[in-house]
Amino acid sequence: MTKRLLAGWSLGLLAELSAIGLLLTSAWLISRAAEHPPVLYLMVAIVSVRAFGISRSVLRYCERLLTHDAAFRLMNQHRLALYITLDEASPGGLPQGRRGDVVSRVVHDVDAFQDRLLRVNIPRSIALAACLFVTVLLAFIDPPTAAVMALAILALYLAIPLIVVFSNTGDNRRTAEFRGDLAAEVAQAVVAAPDLVAYGATGTVRDRVRVIDRRLARTQRRFVWLSGLSSAIVLTTMGAVVVAAARIGVPAVADGSLDRVLLAVLILAPLALIEPLDQLGSIAQTGLRVKESLGRVGELQSVRPRLEEPLVWRPLPDRWNLEVRNLLVGWEDGAVAPPLSFELAEGEVLGVAGPSGSGKSTLAATLLKLIAPKGGQIELGGDDLTFMRGQEVRSRIGLMEQDSHIFDTSIRENLRIGKTDAADTEMEFALKRAGLAAFTDSLPDGLDTVVGENGARLSGGERQRLALARLLLADRRILILDEPTEHLDEVTAEALLDDIFSLTPDHSIIVISHSQAVLDRLDHVVQLGQTALIDA
Repeated sequence: MTKRLLAGWSLGLLAELSAIGLLLTSAWLISRAAEHPPVLYLMVAIVSVRAFGISRSVLRYCERLLTHDAAFRLMNQHRLALYITLDEASPGGLPQGRRGDVVSRVVHDVDAFQDRLLRVNIPRSIALAACLFVTVLLAFIDPPTAAVMALAILALYLAIPLIVVFSNTGDNRRTAEFRGDLAAEVAQAVVAAPDLVAYGATGTVRDRVRVIDRRLARTQRRFVWLSGLSSAIVLTTMGAVVVAAARIGVPAVADGSLDRVLLAVLILAPLALIEPLDQLGSIAQTGLRVKESLGRVGELQSVRPRLEEPLVWRPLPDRWNLEVRNLLVGWEDGAVAPPLSFELAEGEVLGVAGPSGSGKSTLAATLLKLIAPKGGQIELGGDDLTFMRGQEVRSRIGLMEQDSHIFDTSIRENLRIGKTDAADTEMEFALKRAGLAAFTDSLPDGLDTVVGENGARLSGGERQRLALARLLLADRRILILDEPTEHLDEVTAEALLDDIFSLTPDHSIIVISHSQAVLDRLDHVVQLGQTALIDA
């Protein structure tokens, strides 16, 4: 990647020098042609003009290919690393913030790694190298003009970034915040759209989005205004250098110390630098924005899992019986339930009951090793869960949440989340065990049927069965089902429970529910707050 960047930077510099060479050679050619020399005297200049004109575009194209390829590779590396960090930290919860803002950071702010290369570092260094080249060239032609040029370039390199910094105070941070707020509002509105329409609250959401959009547009207009001011400063400064070059060069031609043909080159040289210097304003603005964006990305990159993996771990045991002794579960602010003890043999079904807020879902997260227990012990297959890696534990224990997410894609792709390389026969078997095979067989597109956003084209029971099939395809031995019959009618709930109980003895099942109808069908129920099994 370093070689690509170096090659791309070299081609970019050559492209910039070709543009400068095109203007200066053309100036010399026109001045020399005005003296009516033999045409052969002009052939080198004529060929050079053509070469510079063609090579400028070719070199610029090759430079963009190399630098953008390297920048995209680098950006993808950082984005992948961020995905891995979030994947490791997400089971225990991401930093407080709205989902749309996190998405904005992952999608937009990560682009700052690309912008730092393509819009800050590379163009700034190329512009500086081009300015040095022209200044050195003028020093051979007319040192006083070269000195004026050097002072003007130095002033621009110092003044424009300072102007941008002082004029942009807080704007980049507010822009990033407004962009995150806008993404969060839109994402929330999309998710809640049916409810907003039902309650007639769409106008309120639109007004909030418009307010944020106007604030974002206002800050972006200031960026545009500042960019125009920077361009005006560059044009004015270079225009002043042109005047100074003329005032220095004309007397030099008159006293014979400067060739009159070179006077045009001397006067037009400042104009050749307008293009690279005109980027200083946008480079400074982009640099500030990149700094803010990288700071927001850094906040996500610094997230660490709530539960650190053991330095020395044990492999998963062959058995998958579960034993809990005096277990305290809870989040950072303490335990949410008294000590809990129970045993779950292989192939058994166990119920967990308790009112809302009593810690049922927290217990599930603890068994999945997403959060650490506050006390007590969990054994899987006779071995302490503390010394097992979380990813391996979750390959043995699976969770089906009350509202498991169904992606807006086909049934096949939703199932492949459980097993990416699953064959159609494996998917069909999982669907059969989940009680959904007859339904998918009746669909014209079968496994390729698109289910809609969050499974909108499926009924509540079909969504639950699809989530269950995905869990079965992943071959989890212990299934934790959190409120599997919630929002289902009585007949659908009974049928789903029948299919769930039929999964034994190949799977052990923990059913978390506050529904008495569900608990009545279970032989053993653990009431949170008690330490013994209670017959249902």
